[in-house]
This record gives sequence, structure tokens and C-alpha cells, in this order.
Amino acid sequence: MSQIVSVDRYLQFKADASEQDNVKGNMSCERMHYVDYWLDDTNSALWTETLDGTNDNISPTAGGYPGLTLLSGDTDNEVSFLGTALIFDISKNPIIETYVSISDVSQTSFFFGFSDANTETTPASTIDYADGTLAAAATDAVGFVSDADKGSSLFYCASIASGGSVTATSSGITPTDNSWYKLRVKLDSSGNATFYINNMPVHYEPTAVTDVPLCAIYNFGTRDDGGGDAVYVRYFKAWQDI
Repeated sequence: MSQIVSVDRYLQFKADASEQDNVKGNMSCERMHYVDYWLDDTNSALWTETLDGTNDNISPTAGGYPGLTLLSGDTDNEVSFLGTALIFDISKNPIIETYVSISDVSQTSFFFGFSDANTETTPASTIDYADGTLAAAATDAVGFVSDADKGSSLFYCASIASGGSVTATSSGITPTDNSWYKLRVKLDSSGNATFYINNMPVHYEPTAVTDVPLCAIYNFGTRDDGGGDAVYVRYFKAWQDI
């Protein structure tokens, strides 16, 4: 028997294998793999909350669903943040992924990706299109932006490196209200970024960020309508070299 088992698609456990322990021995991963379903709350050492405004809220999602509800505040351009510590580095080839749904795309600003800071001072965002202008509060950041102020509300693949020019390229995918999207940002050791939506690559950005400590971060903000719009997050996943 080969000492290496290669799988091009997935492993599927069937029959008894799906009803009982299906790995024998001491399974050990070469890369870090972290999953958060937020079954209780975000009061862990990993996450930092910044709620900027009135009635902004982060809470576990109820009604039989895992994950979080990120609720925007009452005032136009308020932005809130949920970020990890600065635990990622391009030398470790990090990948982050989330599964999200936006309740009202036409009234919401959203960012998910890597950043050199796990919070900013509202109304600044990691990267956004406030008033239709692409801007970044971060010096190094890379991720997905969907912003009602842009007008089209497409998912844009955005980045800034070393405080230079912030860039954004359309993914070609326009999120719709209450639809679900799997967003993945993959970095290699040169800081090149590959963006995926629903398992499909949608953009490659060379030298998207430089070699600085990075966090994973969510931004969610209000555009125009007085708030109360939600971003639902089912999970957060991360991988990188140990």
C-alpha cells in the first residue's frame, strides 16, 4: 500500500463510517487548522470587538443556527469591527474563509479579509467605498469589499500594501439579499493573494500585502437607512504553516 494517499476532491464517510469514530491512531496536521462556529459568544482571547455607534451589536445567531449576527448601528457610516489578534504572517502561507449572508446589500458596508490592525476608528474602515471613493485605513490589508456607497455593491477584491495605492478589482459576483457566499482569501509567502467565492477563484492580486503581522477581520457598517441591517456569519476557518 502506498504511504501517501492523494485526494483530488474529498473524503466521504458512508454507512458505519459516518456513525462512529472514523480515524484510527493519532491524527496530526502539518498546518494549523482553526474553526469557529461561535456556539457561545465572542468573549475569547482570539477575538476583539469594536462596536462604534448606537445599537451596533454582535451576538450568537439563535433559531437553531450556529454563527454570529453582526448588526449595523443607527447612524450613516458607522462601522464596527470583529478581528483576531495579529496571528497571521505571509511567511506561513495563511488562508482564511467565512460563510456569510447580508440581509440588505443596498444599505450595508462589509469587509472580510486580512489587516494589519484588528480595529479602526469609525467611520474609517479597513477598506471601503465610503461616498463612492475607494479608501483604506489600514496600511496593509487584503480582502473582500461590498459597499452600498459604491452603487453596484459587487464583491470587490481589494488590497493595499505598505500604505501605497489601494486597489480593487470586481469579482464579477454581485451579492443579493439573504443569499449565502463562501469567501476565501489565500496568501502565499510573497504576499500574493488569491480570492475565491463559493470555491471558485475570482481574482489573483500580486504583492497584495507585505510581510507584517496580520489579523483576520470583519467590518460591518451602516449606509443611509438608519441601521438595523444584519450580516450573518456561519463560521470562520483559518489555516497556516506551524
